[in-house]
Amino acid sequence: MASALVPSSALPRGEHLHGRDRDIERIAALVRAPSDGEKNYAVVPVVGMAGVGKTVLVQHVFNMATVRSHFDMMLWVWVSQESDVVTVTRKIAEAITKSRPECDELSTLHELIAEQLEDKRCLIVLDDVWDDNPSHWDSIMAPLSRCAVGSTVVVTTRSKKVAKMVNPKVYHLKCLSDNDNWLVCRRRAVQNGKTNIDQELEEMGKQIAKKCGGLPLAAEAAGSALSTSISWEHWKEVLVTDLWAGSEAKNLVMPVLKVSYDHLSMPLKRCFAFCSLFPKGFVFDKDVLVQLWTAQGFVDAEGDCSPGVIANGHFNDLVSRCFFHPSPAHGIGEGKFVMHDLYQELARLVSGYDCRMIQLPNSGKIDENPRHLSFVNQGSHSIEEIQLNTFCGHCDLRTFLFIATTEDHEEMTFRTKIPSQLIMDFECLRALDLSNTNIMELPESIGSLIHLRYLGLDNTAIQTLPESICALFHLETIKLNHCSSLTKLPQGIKLLLNLRCLEIPHSNIQMPSGIGELTRLQRLPYFAIRNESTGCGIQELNELVNLRGHLHITGLNNLDGAQAAAANLWNKLGIQKLTLEWSEHTNFSKSLCDPQENAVPQGNAMSGISDSQGPGSSPAKDQVLKCLKPHSNLEELSIKNYNGSFSPTWSGWLPLDRLASIELKDCHNCKELPPLGCLPSLKHILIQSLPSIKLVGSEFFGDVGGMASSSASRVCNVFPALESLKFRNMKAWEEWCGVKNEHFPNLKYLSLARCSKLKLLPKFPSEPKLIIRHCDLLQMPLCQKYRNMVKHMPPQSEISYTCITEGDILVLEASCSYGA
Repeated sequence: MASALVPSSALPRGEHLHGRDRDIERIAALVRAPSDGEKNYAVVPVVGMAGVGKTVLVQHVFNMATVRSHFDMMLWVWVSQESDVVTVTRKIAEAITKSRPECDELSTLHELIAEQLEDKRCLIVLDDVWDDNPSHWDSIMAPLSRCAVGSTVVVTTRSKKVAKMVNPKVYHLKCLSDNDNWLVCRRRAVQNGKTNIDQELEEMGKQIAKKCGGLPLAAEAAGSALSTSISWEHWKEVLVTDLWAGSEAKNLVMPVLKVSYDHLSMPLKRCFAFCSLFPKGFVFDKDVLVQLWTAQGFVDAEGDCSPGVIANGHFNDLVSRCFFHPSPAHGIGEGKFVMHDLYQELARLVSGYDCRMIQLPNSGKIDENPRHLSFVNQGSHSIEEIQLNTFCGHCDLRTFLFIATTEDHEEMTFRTKIPSQLIMDFECLRALDLSNTNIMELPESIGSLIHLRYLGLDNTAIQTLPESICALFHLETIKLNHCSSLTKLPQGIKLLLNLRCLEIPHSNIQMPSGIGELTRLQRLPYFAIRNESTGCGIQELNELVNLRGHLHITGLNNLDGAQAAAANLWNKLGIQKLTLEWSEHTNFSKSLCDPQENAVPQGNAMSGISDSQGPGSSPAKDQVLKCLKPHSNLEELSIKNYNGSFSPTWSGWLPLDRLASIELKDCHNCKELPPLGCLPSLKHILIQSLPSIKLVGSEFFGDVGGMASSSASRVCNVFPALESLKFRNMKAWEEWCGVKNEHFPNLKYLSLARCSKLKLLPKFPSEPKLIIRHCDLLQMPLCQKYRNMVKHMPPQSEISYTCITEGDILVLEASCSYGA
């Protein structure tokens, strides 16, 4: 399949751009806007995936009368992916002089361009830019230093990296709505000027246009396919068959997309082609995909960078090139991504026979001999058994995956048994994912898969892992999430010295001793502390310096300070989120000791802790939290069921300048909140079930003891970044005082629930949205009028106050959520 593109020009096609009025208006305004930087020209990068209509949109703006009248000179240059600095510079010179320059010397071309642009307000469009080398960009832009102030350069590109290189303020051109894309499709399908078509055809056409995923280029291809016959039979055939297997898609759409693929490096091409194992609309987990790529050896270590780090960079590169997009159904930062259907189709095209996806129900024999095989169940919890015996004999298989299309962990999607012989046949297997099956055990023969790097058993009925798994010395990833029946790990798991990821389902699992020998571990979400004579002690964490992401430690009840310090959490620099959990039934009666007496040095946390303080002594219990001090760049912290005091401990944990989120839950003996107001990056706070708290005051803001300061800057820096503050189930809380006008400058959301004794809220200058539930005695300042208005509302309801100020209520939102 050819992938060469036709060069673009400044001339528009003269068609109305459906759904792009707002984009046209915004880009035209950006083009005419004066430069806000040191340079005399502005750069407007327009980025979007292939076929979304970047070039057509900029052509339209380029030819608007209001734009043309704003500039003295207008140039359109099609750059393309093969163009180097000299070629692009020569194209710019050629666009100015309307003839090919006789000289290819870069300095001569620069001088020629500079002379022509001098003191002229110019608009230059560089269409289809691929080169992300900053020095190359600076060289191309050098002659523009002589153009007049107010000049503009518009760059269209598929690469977010290119866009951000030329200007951090990027214009992202998004896909069209399904309705607008149908109008594009309809225009091409009905070319004889016919304005009305049959209602049934119209509905069918809309369904076909929906398959185009908002890409105008795909809609035009679909319209071309429909235009051959305006009949129900033909349109129905187009709807039910594979739209992208037709000649229109192959000739119009795929060549455009394949240019993006051709521009990838060989490792990136392998990584992208591997994605053909997943169905359209699949939500990719970034970490899982990176682990699978690494297991296949698609990436190699480079210097000090591990294959996992390199693979992570490859994923980010594909995101930058618009192959992946953040999943709209998930929050930012969750690591969930989707791929456009057409890119999925491209992945199938370029992967050839290496990758095969079987969509169930389908148990037919595979004629070809793929290296990577996946089973996808599009149904809802099918009860059909998969006849896996038909796949025996594929001895070259490297990937064997079961893929569920839902995130429901309540039931297993696949009902199947794994034949022992099947495992033995897959002697070259590197990735085996049996997730979402109802298997209860693995055959002992799994120990023969000596090349296995990835083992996925998420959401299965697995009860135990065979000891033979401990012979898989190359194993890097074991995933056991949502395996509620699993109770323990094999004793020999410490032999898997290449293990980088061990994801276990819950905190009650029995972890054997020796986990600390797995020094390459990077992901260990749960760490359950057990009696050192029968299980895993906290000192096993000492050597796991490569841990990253989330670490949830449970079973902290029976530790003394020396044991807690042995974990050396302060040197786990890759940990972003830390959860510390005690048992719900522990009841420490004493607070932490004097801070000077229990100070933990910055270096070795063991230093200065007396061996005579046994686990039963109160001082040892009181030291535990202090000795669990994390590193200073921690981003999220959660503390659960802690029954000591935060006040003297917290100063020993500082600084935590990057901490953005904190949760304090079920800390029953805590009488004062820690001084969180001094944390400069803190955005989210949840405080829940602290029944000993009666007063929230200056201690919360950091204005006590060694934290206090009388300077104006100290007052202004109380909760400087906080956006969300939630209090839940604070039964004894009566008073909230000490809030000053300078505090909480960015608070947007304040939520109070089951704070039954709190009577009065302070005033917040940022006017946050307030969500208040079951706070029977609470009186809002200056809003008795409002309380009278909602007197008729039932007690078990939610009241949402928005924008309450010194005067009357400016904006009022009231919503009822009956039943609480």
